[in-house]
Amino acid sequence: MELVSPQSIRLQRNTSENRLKYKASKQDIETSNQRLINDDKKYRCVSNQDEIQFDNYIKIDNSNLSAELVAKMIKEHFAL
Repeated sequence: MELVSPQSIRLQRNTSENRLKYKASKQDIETSNQRLINDDKKYRCVSNQDEIQFDNYIKIDNSNLSAELVAKMIKEHFAL
């Protein structure tokens, strides 16, 4: 399973209450945001179209989807 969204959305989510509460690495927001930006510059963190050919794979752009809907999509795709 691969979840993708643009950097702007990931930066926005990086400061959400849930992430700050449950991820210690996000507590220093400035450092966490800079790490995300630097990683995007240094690494390719998203597969290219049709690059992964496995049956047990799904790529979801979750930019405008709720966590609940994404979970449902994953559950249905993998027949969980």
